[in-house]
Amino acid sequence: MSDVGLLYMRELRSALRERNIVVNSILVPIFLYPLLLWLIYTGISFVMGQTEGFVSRVAVRGLTQEHALLRQDLEADTQIEIKDSQAPEQDIREGNLDLLIEFLPPKGEGSAVPGNFSTCLTFDNSKDRSSSARSRIVEKLRRYRDTFLDREAVNRGISRTEFQRYWVESRNLASSRQMGQFLLGLILPMFLIIMLSVGAMFPAIDSTAGEREKSTWETLMTAATPRHTIIIAKYLYVATLSSVAGILNLTAMMLSMKSIMAPLLRGEGETFTFQIPLSSIPLILLASILLALFISAGMMILASFARTFKEGQSMVSPFYLALILPIMFLQVPGLEFTPAMALIPVVNVAMVFREAIAGVYHWPQIGLTLIVELACVTLALWLATTVLHYEDFVIGSYGGNFGKFLKERLLGRTRPTENH
Repeated sequence: MSDVGLLYMRELRSALRERNIVVNSILVPIFLYPLLLWLIYTGISFVMGQTEGFVSRVAVRGLTQEHALLRQDLEADTQIEIKDSQAPEQDIREGNLDLLIEFLPPKGEGSAVPGNFSTCLTFDNSKDRSSSARSRIVEKLRRYRDTFLDREAVNRGISRTEFQRYWVESRNLASSRQMGQFLLGLILPMFLIIMLSVGAMFPAIDSTAGEREKSTWETLMTAATPRHTIIIAKYLYVATLSSVAGILNLTAMMLSMKSIMAPLLRGEGETFTFQIPLSSIPLILLASILLALFISAGMMILASFARTFKEGQSMVSPFYLALILPIMFLQVPGLEFTPAMALIPVVNVAMVFREAIAGVYHWPQIGLTLIVELACVTLALWLATTVLHYEDFVIGSYGGNFGKFLKERLLGRTRPTENH
């Protein structure tokens, strides 16, 4: 263990001198996604500001003097300009007009009500200005319709309650904290797994293929300590940086969601409180560490077959995509954490993250997830120690990839000898 500790600290000190590792394992988790959220917030605010500054060019047809109040309301709005158009549909297509409002006589029984009318809005939904104009006019028509109905009810001696008779009310039982946890459960698992993978990728490649490219791999293997001690130290070093990257990103995301997303959602009329239950933090950290151990082992094994850092990136990239793609399809709010899903590596950890953030604990599935991840880590370590028995692999003279090695050496049961 003293040799492992000594080599482990040596790897950490070397990592702090590597710019790529420091950037991808420390700086990117802290700043990348908070910066992206800030850019998204700024972009949305800019677009909303630009949209609100548009003056909607509107053509009106069929509006009678009986509804002069509606015309006065349209003319008084500084964001609406009433224009004359001989061919409004063509003007809308060409961008010279945003919306056509047509006031038509009502059909059927509605024609019996004096002053009643129907409205047809013609617009181009592929243009932002036209869509914005429609939203503005729909809101004005809705308010005028309520006023019209109230007036007609009063004229007939009917109260508004008696006139409408049917009401729809909604009540959200979820608190602002539960709404925040719901949103975090959709976003954080994906980002956390991405950062665990990014945090492990560069250290895993640098500690294997990078060592070969710098011609320090053979020298390190001749150290006065067993080979497996060197590999364990490297493995713990890669897993440490992966875990650090994931935890730093989780912290940065939490702070960013509170300071950036909460005000943005509040402006849309929603209240969110972004906070993870304290009781969930130990489970999230444990699952993150186990996943970091699995990801680190897989990336190190694949990168070990490369002679250069560039080859290592090519070897590891498919594994990185295999980790990310399943998570992209799990961003479904109603997805349940079943025992069958708990048997799928990486996916099961993502589900544990999601439910732990919401304060929900399905302990049988959680226990099964931890067992599966431990089994995956054990299998990866067994594979790594088995590979180390082959001398040509250790000295870097083996010219095949992982698939060829698995087929010829492991599945083919070729015994390791000094001549391999």
